[in-house]
Amino acid sequence: MNLNYRQIRKQFSDIGLAYFMFSAAAMAAQFLAVLLFRLMGWDSLLGTTGSVLLSMGGMYLVGFPVYLFFIRRVPVQPEPEGGREAFPLSRAVVCLVVSIGVMQAGNLFSRVLLALVSALLDRELFNPVDDILGQENLVVMVLFTAVVAPVFEEIMFRKLLIDRIRNYGDRAVILVSGITFGLFHGNFYQFFYAWGLGMILAYVYLRTGKVKHTILLHMCINIQGSVISTLLLQLSRYTWVADVLVMVYSLLIFSVAVAGAVLAVCLWKRRKFLRGPEELPAARILPTAFGNVGMALFLGACLWQFWINMK
Repeated sequence: MNLNYRQIRKQFSDIGLAYFMFSAAAMAAQFLAVLLFRLMGWDSLLGTTGSVLLSMGGMYLVGFPVYLFFIRRVPVQPEPEGGREAFPLSRAVVCLVVSIGVMQAGNLFSRVLLALVSALLDRELFNPVDDILGQENLVVMVLFTAVVAPVFEEIMFRKLLIDRIRNYGDRAVILVSGITFGLFHGNFYQFFYAWGLGMILAYVYLRTGKVKHTILLHMCINIQGSVISTLLLQLSRYTWVADVLVMVYSLLIFSVAVAGAVLAVCLWKRRKFLRGPEELPAARILPTAFGNVGMALFLGACLWQFWINMK
């Protein structure tokens, strides 16, 4: 099969441009909002909660409409026949357990990498996510991480992305969805586990064809990883009982993560990858998907955020 790589790269470039314009619009909106607040003397509102709300507004009220404008210019590709499967509750629970296992493995790798880089640079680097946990308003945390973020992110990185790259095969779809989702988080500490989670959610969307399943899974994962952790950290300020709950919860998550890693290995042979009419060879997936102007712009914007968050 002779593939038109130039046309395929153009398709990915247009997709990358949509993500770049999202990032640029969101960052511009946040910068202007902060500038306005400071000019008006409202610096006291720019605490942790205020910053999160500004970030939400910049991304989803400004960036997302801009993203929609550009991504809709990229044609949707037909869904192959025979790809959809039932998604009963038992399968959803298995996916959740596997996701926790993959995320904890990615988180461990990130922290080891952080420690190594800190030693090489001879200065301590901090995880920006850890800085927020325990300081965030719980209502805002629930709204952002358990409701708003899962809905918008699944629409952006599963529904709207996957529907436009199905022709290139499930392997390419899963890899591209995972990497772009990891890059979107804007820091090395979340990149690896977000990459792994993104690939799992991409697989679920491919097999079910319904983004509602990935949204619900994403909500459960964020509640487990952010909301409950924040609640326990805040409670630990007032009672020693919360410290005990933190230890019990940590042990529970560790056990689930180990079970998830084992399940991931056991279920690997049962995976179902469909070939696309323009199936990309494994060695050509990354060069074709990311070796273009649009994706290079998106990658540059993400790496700039990575660098900012390393300071």
